[in-house]
Amino acid sequence: MNKWLKLIISIAISSVGLYYAFDQVDFNELWFHLKSVNLLWLSIAIMLLIFSVAIRAERWQLLLEPIENIRFHPLFAATMVGYFGNAVLPFRLGELLRAYTIAARENVETSAAFGTVILERILDMLGLVCMILIFGWLYPFDEAGRNIMLAVVIFTLVGFGFVLALGRAKSHLIEQIEKWSVFEKPWAHRILTIINSLVDGLTSIRATKHVGQIVLHTIFMWVVYYSITYAVILAAGIHLSWIEVGVVLISTSLAVAIPAAPGAVGTYHAAAVYVLTTLFFVSRTESQAFAVLLHAVGFVPLIIIGAIYFLRSSVNIKDISGQHITE
Repeated sequence: MNKWLKLIISIAISSVGLYYAFDQVDFNELWFHLKSVNLLWLSIAIMLLIFSVAIRAERWQLLLEPIENIRFHPLFAATMVGYFGNAVLPFRLGELLRAYTIAARENVETSAAFGTVILERILDMLGLVCMILIFGWLYPFDEAGRNIMLAVVIFTLVGFGFVLALGRAKSHLIEQIEKWSVFEKPWAHRILTIINSLVDGLTSIRATKHVGQIVLHTIFMWVVYYSITYAVILAAGIHLSWIEVGVVLISTSLAVAIPAAPGAVGTYHAAAVYVLTTLFFVSRTESQAFAVLLHAVGFVPLIIIGAIYFLRSSVNIKDISGQHITE
C-alpha cells in the first residue's frame, strides 16, 4: 500500500475517533472540568511517566548487552527521542529514529538496535497480555470484548514464540541463505548482513543473562502505567474501582496499536470516552476531560523532553530514511 494512502487512512481513522469522542461537547463544561483538575495527582502522573521511561531504558540496556554494553543515559535520551519521533512522525517512525539515535552515539549498528526495539514492543505486548488475563478474569467483559482480547493474546504469544524459534534456528537459516547464488553479489551480501544484524537484535533475549530482570522490568513498567492511569482518574475527580482502572488501561493501550495519526490522536480519546461512558456510566463531559488529560499526560511531557534531547543530538529527521538503517 502506498505510504501516502496509509497516511490518509491513518488520519481518517483519527478523525473518526475525534468525532466520536467530541461530537457532543459542551466546551464551557469541558473547560470547567479541566481547570478543576487536581494538580497534585496530575504532577504525580507526569513524574511516574518519566520514571517509566527510565525503566524502559534500563530494560533496553539489558536487551542490548549481548550486542554492546551501553551506558544508561544515552539509552534514556534515545528513548525520549523515539517518543518525540512517534508524536510528530507518521507510521511510528520514532522507533527507527530511536534506534538510529543510539547507533549514532554508540558502537552498535542501527539494524541491531532496531531489532531490540521491535523485541521491546513484543515484551510490552506480553505485559499487556498479563493485564488482559488479570482484568479479563476480574471484569465481566461482553463477548465482543473478550474475543478482541483473546485475539491480542494469541497474536502476541505466537509472535513471541516466533522470536524464540527464530533465535534457535538463526545460524542454520543464515547458512542456508548464504548458499543462494544471488548472495555472491556485494549488494545482496550487504542485505544479508543487515538482516543478520536485525535478527541478532530481535532475538537478543535468548543471549542475555538477565531474563529474570527483563521480566521484572516489564511487570514493573505495567504497574507504573496502571498507577499513571489511576493518578489521572483521581486528578479528574472520577470515581472508579481498581478493577475498572485496569479496564481503562487495557482499552487505551489497545487503542495505541490502531493505525492513526501521530500520537494516537483520536483513537486514544475515543477509547477512553467509550469505556467510561458505556461501561462505567461516567458523564460524557467528564469522560472527555479525562481523555484529554490522560492523552496530555502520556504525550506532552515526552514530546517536550524528547524534543530537547533531539535538538541536542546530531541526528536529523531525514536520517531515518530507509537507506540509513544499514549504518
